[in-house]
Amino acid sequence: MGHAASGERKYVIQTMWDTHREILRLAVTGMQGVDIADTLGITAAMVSYTLNSPIAKREIELLRAARDLDAVDVAKRIQEVAPIALKVLEDLLIDGMEGTRFKTATDILDRAGHAAVRTLRTESVSMHLTREDIDDIKSRAKEIGLCVVDVKAEDASG
Repeated sequence: MGHAASGERKYVIQTMWDTHREILRLAVTGMQGVDIADTLGITAAMVSYTLNSPIAKREIELLRAARDLDAVDVAKRIQEVAPIALKVLEDLLIDGMEGTRFKTATDILDRAGHAAVRTLRTESVSMHLTREDIDDIKSRAKEIGLCVVDVKAEDASG
C-alpha cells in the first residue's frame, strides 16, 4: 500500500469535515440518525459516531443556540410590526381595499399571537360492553393485525 499524495489527503479530510457538518446540520433540524444516513448515503454507524463525539456535541449545542436566537429575533420583529398589521387591517375594514393585504395583515397578527378565536366542539359517548363484545373486538383486531398479543383480563389485574 502506498501513501496518498498530500493534495489528495487534504481533499479527503475536507470531504469528511463537510459530511460531518451536514450530519450536525441535519441533526439540529430534528432529523433522526437513520434518516440522516439514508439522505447522505453513509452508514448509520458513521452518523452515530459523529453525533456522539465531544466535538460534535459542542457544535450541535452552538448550532441550536444560534437557531434559538434567530427564532427570538424573528418573534421580536413580528411583535414590533404587529401594530402596523393592525392598522392595515383597520384600513381594509374601513376602505375595503385589496384582499391580499388583508390576508397578509391577518397572517402577521396570527404570528403575533392574535389569532382568530376558533370554536372547538366535542361530543362524549358512553357505552357498556359485555364480555362477548370485548372478545369480539379483540378477535377483529387480531384479524386485521392491530393486536398480536392476547392480553387476558386476569393478567392485567395481577
